[in-house]
Parts: sequence; structure tokens; C-alpha cells
Amino acid sequence: MIWLLLALHVVAIPAVGLAAARVGRLGLLVGAVPTAATAVWGAVQVGRAVPSEATVTWVDGLDLSFVFRVDAMAALMTLLVAGIGVAVFVYASGYFTATSEGLGRFGATLMAFTTAMLGLVWSDSVWTLFVFWELTSVTSFLLVGHKNVDAAVRAAARRALVITVSGGLALLAGFVVLVDATGTARLSEMSGATVSGGSATAAAALIVVAAATKSAQVPFHVWLPGAMAAPTPVSAYLHSATMVKAGVVLMAVASPVLGQTDIWRNLGVAFGAASMLWGAIGALRHVDAKLILAWGTVSQLGLMVTLLSLGVAKASFAAVSILFAHALFKAALFMVVGEIDVRAGTRNVSELSGLARSMPLAFATAVAAGFSMAGVPPLLGFAAKEAAIEAVIGLGGAERLVVGAVIIGGSVLTVAYTARVLVLVFGGSGAPTTIGPPRPAMATPAALLAGAGVAGFMFMGVANEIVGPAAIEVDPGADAYALLRWPGFTTGLAISLAIVVVAGGTILVRSRLGAALVLGGVGIGVSGLFVLQGAPDLVLTQLLVETVIVVGFVIGLGHLRVQFPTNTVAWRSVRVGVSLMVGAGVAAGLAASASRPSGEPVTAELTEEAVSVGGGNNVVNVILTDVRGLDTVGEVVVLAVVAVGLIALARAERADRAAKGSVAEPSGGVG
Repeated sequence: MIWLLLALHVVAIPAVGLAAARVGRLGLLVGAVPTAATAVWGAVQVGRAVPSEATVTWVDGLDLSFVFRVDAMAALMTLLVAGIGVAVFVYASGYFTATSEGLGRFGATLMAFTTAMLGLVWSDSVWTLFVFWELTSVTSFLLVGHKNVDAAVRAAARRALVITVSGGLALLAGFVVLVDATGTARLSEMSGATVSGGSATAAAALIVVAAATKSAQVPFHVWLPGAMAAPTPVSAYLHSATMVKAGVVLMAVASPVLGQTDIWRNLGVAFGAASMLWGAIGALRHVDAKLILAWGTVSQLGLMVTLLSLGVAKASFAAVSILFAHALFKAALFMVVGEIDVRAGTRNVSELSGLARSMPLAFATAVAAGFSMAGVPPLLGFAAKEAAIEAVIGLGGAERLVVGAVIIGGSVLTVAYTARVLVLVFGGSGAPTTIGPPRPAMATPAALLAGAGVAGFMFMGVANEIVGPAAIEVDPGADAYALLRWPGFTTGLAISLAIVVVAGGTILVRSRLGAALVLGGVGIGVSGLFVLQGAPDLVLTQLLVETVIVVGFVIGLGHLRVQFPTNTVAWRSVRVGVSLMVGAGVAAGLAASASRPSGEPVTAELTEEAVSVGGGNNVVNVILTDVRGLDTVGEVVVLAVVAVGLIALARAERADRAAKGSVAEPSGGVG
């Protein structure tokens, strides 16, 4: 069946091209036929216990063969590549117009790209994978450069080709080393092999770099925002299920043999962490909705790469879950942006307003997909993000601190830029943007993909049947985990709620008073974590400190303008740079101190002496009253002084207002 489907796609390449060239945009629907058949077959493969295989000799003397194997991971990717491919071909038939040029070339190239991507995810031989890896680079170059009369478009296409093909060379070198070390070229046979020493280090480094180029990880990410020059159907496909996911798939299939090497973990986490934060910051800096989504893709790919680099079963399960959820919501969001661009004539979020009333279906689609991206229930993205947070909580030492800070920070920024797009484009009290007539062929595929995110949450058992076996292929230990609709009142849930509330608050607040209240909300959220951890004394202290801070801010706001002043781009860049440097410095210091403990831990001794010497069962209370008694008294004095200062400020403020009123009164009474 594998050969039949590949042959059907190859035959469809000229068929789609000829149909689109002769009958126009409706001819693109021909491409939906082979992709639909493949999607159905992929759905059947999800439940199969025995993988489907196909082999043909390529060069007999060199022992080179085209080897395909559709296991659980390949079946998952088949569903995404072919299923979203159907939606993209239908969407493209509505995106283009009767006067659009080059549709035959576009249709044939898109079909060739789909074929190459399917060949990549089905490959079991590293040489077969390399061939289709490079074919995806070449065909994506042609798709990005579709508007080849534009010099900027040609430059963006060349940039994407150079970076991804260069990564292919690193991949080839890594495969040569890996095959020499394991004695086999089949990925399915490598998982049981033992690779160590210099060979493992070299192969892991080369393969991670290759994956980083394809999945647009910092510093190789520069090609991805430029690829937005492609038509929106291409952007929706590249960013969700195909091109950028190739690097993630590569790491997933290579993880069983290389995932425990130090360079794999260190280099992968470095790429992923930098990409998650920088991509999210980039998304907040732009006003072009496609660029916002493109930078967001860099960030979310960074999350997947980070999780796959940890070498932990729960993190691998979370990575595969996010891969699945991300494909659905990101394709839907790009399609919504494309429909807005076509009907409103712009995708600049600062020029759009009130589309919730004039484009209700697009609004509902964007909310469902956007909330899934932000990790809000009841959507598939929420369950996947919960799995990621719980995986990080299960780490230990400095790794939990650093990776947790990156993932939480990136998630907060994700909620921020998601809310920014939804509010600016669909909200607003001004006059709504003038739009053109509806295009059902564009709206329907986006709505179905967003609806799949809702259905995935409602029918969580089906989602687990798709994601679970694929995650087990990456790490057999993943069979202990599953996506959950409701994880309970866990630390991970508390973190998720804090993430949603604090970015939401950050992006929506425009006044200083609102900012002060949001700041207090952050502290109260931290208090909630202390409640979950059973530390009532810390809860009371935190609440007291937050109350004092918020009251102080509110009193001081009387001397400031209600709204924040407008910041220049240069000043904003300085603030972002300083924040990143300070945050990195603090994280590095904490990581260094946590990774080099000195002496024996004092926990056991303190617990024993808390009862015998301090006369109390609560170790924390004994420390505060006996060991740190003077320090505690000092803290109480500081709080008392602050409280007295706040009272004095409040009285001074009232006296100042009364004095101003008495001065102004005589002049107002002159008659």
C-alpha cells in the first residue's frame, strides 16, 4: 500500500498542475484526492500493532535501498501531513482568484512537496530519509519563491534553501558516523544499538544541528519569518505539519539511539530554550499577523526540541502531544489570517478592528485555535501543555530550575501575543474594518481544524490512542503517561492558571492602576503555590508583602499619569535587553549554586533537633523563632516601618489636596 500511495502522489503531481493550469483554482482540488486517501490509510495504521513496510533496492553494489516503515510515529505524521494537506488544497482553491497566475506551477509544486514530506516521515533507512529531507528543502524553496517576480521573495526563498540544505549536509555527515557506529542503516534496528564515545558525540551534534536548521531554531531561525513571503496556504502547511516539523521528527526517531548522550541534551536544550524565548519575544514585536504566527512557531518548535532533548519519558510524551496539538491550531490560525488578508485587504493588526461582528465564523475559529495555542481548557493544547509542565516539574536540580523558567516564561509570552492578536483584530470599540464577501472554501477548513482541537479534548481517549503509541516509539517509558482532561489541583495546574492570568493581564492592562493590581495578582498566585505545598506561614507572609506593595503603588499613582507613556522602539529594546541579561544572570547563578552543593545536607539534622532542641514539630516555625529569631524581628520591624511610611504618605497626600483646594477656592468664589 505504501508504494501505491507514493505512486498515486507522483502521478498527481502533473495532474494537479495541468488541472489548475486549465480550469484555474478549482483544479487545485485534484490534489485533495490522493491526500484524502492517504489520510484515511494513516488513520487505519494508528491502530495497527504491526508496522507496514516496503523496500526496493536502489544501488545493489552499495547496499542502498529505499526502505519505508510506517510505525506509530509515522502513522501520526501521516495523519497530520495528509489530513492537513487535504485542508490546504481546499483552502487554496478559495484563496486564489480566477486571475491568479502560475496556478499550474503552484499546484504541481505543492503536490511534490506533500509527496516528499510523506516519503520523509515513512523512511526507515537513513539514506532514504536524507533523500526526501533534501527534496522537502528544494520543493519548499519553490513554494516560498512562488511570486518570483519580487526580488524580496526570491531572496527569502534562497535564504531558506541555503540554511536548510546546509543542515542537510550536516545530517548526511551525522548519518555516516551513526551507520558506521551501529552497523546498520535502518532506524528501526538502531534503537537497540549501543553508541558511545566520540562517534556518539559527533553523530548527536551533527543530527541536532541538522534538526535545528529545518525546525528554525536560533540562530538558524532567520529563514522562517522570511518564508512568510509565500502564499498563505503554503505558510499554513509549512508551519503546522510539514517543513518545520521535519526537524522535530528527526529528533524523535534518533532519540532512542542518541538521546542519552550529553551533547544531545545540552545542545538540544540550548537550541530549544533560546528559540522558545526569542521566538515569543519576536512575536510580540511585530504587527503583521503572519509574522506574529511565524515567530510563534519558532517559539513552539523550541518547546518541542527542548522536551525531546531531555531524555526523559514524560518529556518525550509531552513533546509528541504538543506536536499533534500544534499542527491543528497553527494551521487553523494561519488560514484565518489568510482569509482576513483576502477579505479585509490587510493583515496588519494595528489596522484591523471589530472583525468579531463582521466575521463571526473566523472569530470563533481564531478563539478556539488561539486558546489551544495558549493552553486554555477545554482544548487539546491545554492537555498537551499540562503534560509539558508536569514533565518539567519531575526534573531535578538545576535542570528543573532552568528549563522550568524557560518554559514558564515562554508560555506567558505565548498567552500575551495570542491575546494581543485576538483583541486587536476581533475586538475594539471603533468602526469595524470593511471586508469583502465570504469565502466558504477558506473558512471551512480552518473551522474544521480548530474544531479538531476541541474534539481532541472531548474525546481524549482517541487522542491518546494517536499520541500514546507514537510517544512509546520515541521512549518506551512513555507508556506510563496519558493526556488528561482534568489533572486535578496540582502544581502544574496552578502554574498554568498563573501563566494565563498574568499574560492576559499584561497584554490587556493599559493603566497604571491595572498594572498594580495585576502585579498583586502575581503575588497572590505565588501564595497559591505555597498553599499547595503546605506552607501557611509563607502564605501569610506573601499576602502581607503583596498587600503592602499594592497599597504603596496605589498611593503613589496619584502623582503619575493614568496611562503608561508611549515607549520608543529603541527604549523598548533596551528594556528587553536588560531584562534578558538580568534574568539570564540570575538563572545562571542559581543553576551554578544548585549544581555544586557543598558538604552534607542539613535537612536531617534540622528535623531531628527541631523536636529535641526547639520543642516544635514544624521545622520552618522552629527556624523562624529560634535559629532566625533576630532576623524575624528585623523583618517585622521593616514591615512596621513600611506601614508607618504608607500611613504618612496617605496623610501627606490628603493634606496636599486640601491645601490645593483652599488656595483655589477664593479665586473660584470671586463674583
